[in-house]
Amino acid sequence: MHKYTYIIVFLLVSCGGGGGGSPIIDSNNPGGSSVYKYTPPSGTSRDNCVSRTPSIEWAEEFSNENLDLSKWSYDEGCNNNGGGCNGNDEKQNYTSNDKDNLFIENGFLKIQPIYEQNTGSDNVQQDFTSAKIMTKDKFPIELNSRLSICFKLPEGTGMWPAVWMLAYDGSPWPSGGEIDLLEAKGRSYPTQDSPAQNNIISSAVHFGTEWPDNKYIVGEFFTSNENTFQDYFHSMTLIFQENKIDFYIDDESTPHLSINPTLYPLNQYIYPFNKQFYLMVNVAVGGNFDNGRLEPSEFCSDSICSNFSENPDKKRLLIDWIEYEKLGN
Repeated sequence: MHKYTYIIVFLLVSCGGGGGGSPIIDSNNPGGSSVYKYTPPSGTSRDNCVSRTPSIEWAEEFSNENLDLSKWSYDEGCNNNGGGCNGNDEKQNYTSNDKDNLFIENGFLKIQPIYEQNTGSDNVQQDFTSAKIMTKDKFPIELNSRLSICFKLPEGTGMWPAVWMLAYDGSPWPSGGEIDLLEAKGRSYPTQDSPAQNNIISSAVHFGTEWPDNKYIVGEFFTSNENTFQDYFHSMTLIFQENKIDFYIDDESTPHLSINPTLYPLNQYIYPFNKQFYLMVNVAVGGNFDNGRLEPSEFCSDSICSNFSENPDKKRLLIDWIEYEKLGN
């Protein structure tokens, strides 16, 4: 989610059950970063999320009416530290409004961006509100652990849902590292230069020295048009070990992206991931991720999403559960 510029690389990949494939190095990209693409097998299951683990260390079931503030805190405002809000020219102010932008309903955490003029906590005027929560200073994600999240993504051009992690010790970015479990674009239709995004998510790691020396390795993952991330629940699992990070979608048979210190260009830098991180969940609006594409009419216009009353959850990020367990060394 930090100062993100994506490389667009078109690659044909077979639909078998194999792993993440080989890195693609774009020589025109000054960062020299790698992009992976993988297409999992087609399927139409409504129950895609990985099986629950009986021996979990920490779990969030969202079974209470209010967000558990012993586990989570809110990030608020715009965080304009150069390059627009959050460094990405985003168009939202994050709020702690637990009735409008983030709420728990029927056992699901729901984050709802709203198209409404507002002034944020840091006095920045924006046209959208949304929510971002994090386990910073509450709960660290340790090495030798497994983290899984069962989710359904929102639809709308300019939606930017993300589940990601930063260094728990506050190490500066990007040298401190960033782990993006999942990011997605809400656009459900193709453009002249880009396919529809409702069946695509990406994962990534960021590293480098000081900004603007931000390098990254990205994996793009595809599901079938009959089983999209916007229509059905799916899961993302992170296996977080010393000198190795594996990302899985839905099952844990084969990682769709695997990170280790030998990958280029990560092997040109100090490996920053052998330490604690904290977890964040948010929906940004606009910004650089989908080349600035934004359609305000595709967002909720009020707290009850009355302009999409037939299916307001279509415009919300839904989280069914999150679970975390420590693994044997």
